[in-house]
Amino acid sequence: MQPKIRPALRLMIAAALSAATLAPALAQAPAADDPYLWLEDVSGERPLAWVRSRNALAEKEFGADPRFEPMRKSFLEVLDSRDRIATVMRMGDHYYNFWRDADNPRGIWRRTTLDEYRSSQPRWETVFDLDQVARRENENWVWKGADCLRPTAPQAPYRHCLLALSRGGADAVVIREFDLANLRMVIGRDAFVLGEGKQD
Repeated sequence: MQPKIRPALRLMIAAALSAATLAPALAQAPAADDPYLWLEDVSGERPLAWVRSRNALAEKEFGADPRFEPMRKSFLEVLDSRDRIATVMRMGDHYYNFWRDADNPRGIWRRTTLDEYRSSQPRWETVFDLDQVARRENENWVWKGADCLRPTAPQAPYRHCLLALSRGGADAVVIREFDLANLRMVIGRDAFVLGEGKQD
């Protein structure tokens, strides 16, 4: 007597067999058959114009709903609120946080001490101002994080960091060296820089 196969399991087996059968055919399909291949050029004028036109249509449709504007204002108040809890990462004697609000739409990387963090109104020191850098370099930089080298001496401060920045929020990032002691990008021949690419 053969064991009964439950309907859900039968469906899963059928889906797996179909995927296994179709995968080679899909892999061999020429890219030229894709009518949307031109959208892969994420910074190209034609794709950006298409996105702007689609956004305009969506905004017009949503904006016609009387609930839209009150909800938009409510969401912005939450996102721009200074009462949000700042999540931090400890490095040495400081606690670091990346913060975005209405004044810093791209964001600032900042730090404070434990005593300040425990207070009701912590005082923060700006470490890296992404809005300022984006304006200076005329780039649409988006923060993707920082990795800092742990000091070899027990009480030594953190100093060497690598900042990951992406153009427009793309998957590919540029890696640049940052001096945490002097709060500046390292530039010149000795600077560590990785050109734009997918680093993960």
